[in-house]
Amino acid sequence: MEANSGDGGLGRALDLDSGQALVVGVAGSGRTELLARKAAAVAAGGVAVERLLLVTQTAANRSRLRDRAAALLGGSFEEVLIETWTGLGERLLREHALEAGIDPFFEVAGSADRLALLLDRLDELPLRRHEIRGNPAGLLAGLLERIDALKRHGVGPAELRDLARAAERGAGGRDDREAALRELEFSDLYDRHDAIMVELGMLDEGELVLELGRLLSRHPEISAALGARFEWLLVDELEDAGEPQIACLPLLAPNGNLIAACDPEQGLGAERGFGEAAVLAFSERFPGAERIECGPSRRSGGATARAVARATALVPDSYRRALPTSGQPVPTPGGEGTVRFWRCANERAEAQAVAREIEHALATGTCRPEDVCVLIGAGGGDRRLIAAALEERNVPFSSTGSAAFFGRPEVRDAIAWLRALADPTDSAAVVRALTRPPTELRSVDLARCTTIARRRKLDMVSAVEAALESPQLPPPSRDRLRAFLKLYRGATSAFDGHRPDAFVRRLIERIGFRRHALFAASPETAERLVNLSRLAELAAAWTRRRPDGSTRDFVRYLAAVGEAGQRFSRPAEPAPAGAVLLAEPEQVKGMDFERVYLLGLSRGALRAGAERARWIPPELLGAELPPLGDVADALAARRAYLALTRARASVVLSHPEQVRGAATGPAPLYEAIRDELDGREERHEEELFGPAEGLHATYRMLRDEALEASWRAGAALSEMRLDTAEDVNRAVARYLELLKLAALIQRPGDESERDAIAALNELIGRIATPEQLAELSRSALDEYVLDEDRDRTRRSEELASRAEPGLEAFLPKRGGGLALSASDVDLYLTCPLKYKFARVFAIPQEPTINQRFGILIHNVLERYHAEELREGADVGLSRLLDLFEAGWRRTGFGFTDDELQYRDRAVAALARYHERHNAGAARPVWLERRFSFRIGETTIGGRVDRVDRHPDGSYELIDYKTGPPKSAAELAGDLQIALYRVAAREAWDIEAADGAYWYVLDDEKVPAGGEPDALERVGRTVTDVAAGIGGQDFEPRPSFEVCSWCDYRLICPASEA
Repeated sequence: MEANSGDGGLGRALDLDSGQALVVGVAGSGRTELLARKAAAVAAGGVAVERLLLVTQTAANRSRLRDRAAALLGGSFEEVLIETWTGLGERLLREHALEAGIDPFFEVAGSADRLALLLDRLDELPLRRHEIRGNPAGLLAGLLERIDALKRHGVGPAELRDLARAAERGAGGRDDREAALRELEFSDLYDRHDAIMVELGMLDEGELVLELGRLLSRHPEISAALGARFEWLLVDELEDAGEPQIACLPLLAPNGNLIAACDPEQGLGAERGFGEAAVLAFSERFPGAERIECGPSRRSGGATARAVARATALVPDSYRRALPTSGQPVPTPGGEGTVRFWRCANERAEAQAVAREIEHALATGTCRPEDVCVLIGAGGGDRRLIAAALEERNVPFSSTGSAAFFGRPEVRDAIAWLRALADPTDSAAVVRALTRPPTELRSVDLARCTTIARRRKLDMVSAVEAALESPQLPPPSRDRLRAFLKLYRGATSAFDGHRPDAFVRRLIERIGFRRHALFAASPETAERLVNLSRLAELAAAWTRRRPDGSTRDFVRYLAAVGEAGQRFSRPAEPAPAGAVLLAEPEQVKGMDFERVYLLGLSRGALRAGAERARWIPPELLGAELPPLGDVADALAARRAYLALTRARASVVLSHPEQVRGAATGPAPLYEAIRDELDGREERHEEELFGPAEGLHATYRMLRDEALEASWRAGAALSEMRLDTAEDVNRAVARYLELLKLAALIQRPGDESERDAIAALNELIGRIATPEQLAELSRSALDEYVLDEDRDRTRRSEELASRAEPGLEAFLPKRGGGLALSASDVDLYLTCPLKYKFARVFAIPQEPTINQRFGILIHNVLERYHAEELREGADVGLSRLLDLFEAGWRRTGFGFTDDELQYRDRAVAALARYHERHNAGAARPVWLERRFSFRIGETTIGGRVDRVDRHPDGSYELIDYKTGPPKSAAELAGDLQIALYRVAAREAWDIEAADGAYWYVLDDEKVPAGGEPDALERVGRTVTDVAAGIGGQDFEPRPSFEVCSWCDYRLICPASEA
């Protein structure tokens, strides 16, 4: 039975006295409002409000339901039970823990907590057939996501194990058998994961729903009691309900009074047919349910509604085959709703454009921060760029999820101190503790400390102690290091003598992380204090769970959780007041905004996660499924739909022409919507210097600087250091500059900025002391405000005049110019800031297992070919494997799953390498041959792993790789082999036309560096890199691929939220 009325189905829903109904409607059509009004109508009809149960998927939609219930029911709304599925499961399981057979004091474990626990028990986990590759956190994060997906569909380890055993018996070859055995191992891991949760008295979110279903199925009396307790069950966001949730519905409402609302287009689970599958499962479970159509969206109209319709049309037909429709076209609403299109030069230009427009809108009062949402279509790197651009203009924003919490500067500061106290050899942690408040060591002094650590082979704390003896260290810096050591030694003495929660609270107070409490009126400061409180609560929760655990154990756990927190994307909490929300499309379900910006719509955007459709064997889903090839298209279309339908007034769709330096086209959905609306694209170029044109933005930036300067001056007054007077004068100068900017903003009439600045400087000159005037004279503020045409170099020089001494003495030099290697050039091109950390500061780092293994393979192959050259003939595979075995023992490898996987792969790979080498005609003539030559004033040095001579007398340059192979297309424009070709000509006087990367583990040899313009490109690139390093241009270039593997994440400002 179907109903469709002009009131969006509201009248029919209100008239429903009993029975079931399925409410279907597009985003903004009033489904959530219908449920809230139904609750109010039932209450008005005499049913007690505490007999209403409302369930939804996301915290944001729960908040919306609560707000509407409060408005419609008045003071009695608090008695209505409105919960998410996980909240409902937790509540009912605690009430009936005895019947469920679980600990009533169980804890709900999030994804990051579970990953940390599994990492702590890595040696207990069956992972022999899963490739770890030195990154157990990355592997386990993916496996946990698969476990969660399986639980959403009610698939347990037993079903997987039975299927895997059947696949093993019917395997047609070695690969099929290996896949079946790996699946069997995963089912064991799934079992072990659940056993660890039970052992620790914890339940994950998926298990809450599964346990609730088991409880109600095994105890019909509890189900009957819930039917008597709740007259009506109202369910929202049904499209994201898995089979366990659908199965719980008749058990939660045995009296049959149930209304469920859904929008299949918002079903964003990566499993095939997700939104439609939930509707079909509901219809099968309640075949007599009345279907109510809500009608068109009331949230957005005009161009926005047309864009939504176009995005909906991009969902493949295979997703709609089995889902019945009303057969009546849904009218497109009229009214306002604008869609604009941006074409940006690159990701940074895109980030700058959105930050600039939002800043202008907030300054003019066009909208409030909480009315704006910025959605990212590409990945984590874009989020960091956008966050940096918003921060640059001092636009208040909030990022979402646990990744945002562990990315907050104050949280990272506390984690750095804890890690440094637990392990003084943790160089990244010590460096962050040194460079952040309260120590704030200058870069040049940090470079002195890291140089001492490297040369004397000391840990960073010992290097700080040794640096106090250096005559090059100025007295103010010496005072800062002494203050750091005093704090460090005091904290160390208490580290092992206090409970973790007590120690964390004392550390937060002692180090001064709450230093901005005086200015807590600002949203940013309030969030800082809240986050520090959350960190203390995290320590308290861990202490309750592990009462016998030490602070050192907690630090290991916290480091793992912090790493894990970066890997999981979760729905956002209700949108924060006073802040722009920065999120991904699937994180903003249940929210709406005046303005929505959907960025990063380059080719391939919004399609991530399609591989998850393979996580659940189709035999266990038991339904007709769309083809695997349609999953990515459906995901992209539905994410775009979700993003577009969040907007009440305006939408901006944007695509960058370049992504990480490579040209790319727009996403198909961007082109489809643009063509549908006949949209005109706005062009945005990258700005070199940030928001100089905005006096309001400059005022806000300087306000924060003045607060920081006043805090440092206060600390100096309390300690009476040698540079106390300097700090105080600097703080006063910053405040006078703040007054100057306030006067400029509020100046009357048409007086020019230049004339106003001259008059204000004259007035300030009468009241400031000579020392303060000297500080003001070094400031670049006036030029910053007046000069709109300055170039990057000039700005760097102006800002440097207010900053600390440069790092020229620590740059690698030889013969009057820079000394670089091919890896140096590649590292700088990848991320200049990473080059600074690794090559200028040379922060000590322990080699990873990947690096150790790569060095081992290089050494083994070098020794093997050296013996071959001496003997004049092949020395045999057995000798090659003997060299590997000896190197394996000497390098200190052990017998963990990760290490044994590397060993197995190496033995097989070396056998293939030996066979391929002997089958080829070329023979090595030089091994690890060094070179040195100059390009301009820059000296390029290094060595080539192997140089082969072919029978025709030509040479080939070979570089060994032990990482995943790249294709020839991916290596187009590669620099390293091209640079080796230049080196062969300049240093060895030979022409090497060929070059290749030999991916040893995968037995692939891929040519590279042979493009016609390669040699010219080498000279141009080296010159540009040398200019950047010489000019100390170390701006970060964040990207997900690079940042997720970077050793310097803890100290990198670009990785902060």
